[in-house]
Amino acid sequence: MDKKTADEILAQMRQNYDNFAESFSRTRGYVPENVAALLGDFVKRGDRVVDIGCGNGRLYPFFKNKATDYNGIDASRKLIEIAADKYPGGNFSVGDALHLPFIADEFDLAVSLAVLHHIPSRECRDKFFQEAHRILRTGGYFIVLVWDLRLPAMIRQRQWKRLKSFFRSQIKIALEAEKMDFGDFFIPWQNKYRRYHHAFSLGELRGLAKSAEFEIDKFGTMAHSDKESNLYIIAKKI
Repeated sequence: MDKKTADEILAQMRQNYDNFAESFSRTRGYVPENVAALLGDFVKRGDRVVDIGCGNGRLYPFFKNKATDYNGIDASRKLIEIAADKYPGGNFSVGDALHLPFIADEFDLAVSLAVLHHIPSRECRDKFFQEAHRILRTGGYFIVLVWDLRLPAMIRQRQWKRLKSFFRSQIKIALEAEKMDFGDFFIPWQNKYRRYHHAFSLGELRGLAKSAEFEIDKFGTMAHSDKESNLYIIAKKI
């Protein structure tokens, strides 16, 4: 994907999330137990934590209970306003995951849930990991979860709407020579907005982490619900 197309998609995604921030926030009210258990293995009391793509701040109570210094950042101004109103004790700011407004070696832990699959192009995804690496201290961890949008997973989980969107996008890319990559597609929200997604493999996630000079600590698949799952990777700055 070329830079112009990636920039256009990123701008549209920011606008989309501002437009439907209220309704989106209502669907993100808790942290699944298996996700909390995964995060809990890598967080310590007193850690400086950054939540990249924090949305409505739903991770704040979890990290507050762990006695950490929590910082949430998101590209959507509307979602940050919701987070700040809902959790006045949190430190929330508007910012770009590809140009994080933090100094080097500032955090002990960086987390990003359901964000990376919205980042278009290999160049931008490399930048996403590089920025996380830059702001982490040596020995710090970066925990990333994305939706499992691989074809076998979607078929197994009977995600017919997503499969239909995937195949339509691939056909359109082929017929119209759109400047997108295989695995890129749009999933509608409220039958009104087109949200960009990229279908990752675990190998691709590992490759991105290694390219940013992370050491892979752990990776795998995690159930999200009876019909959906996530892919995750835990990378360590060495």
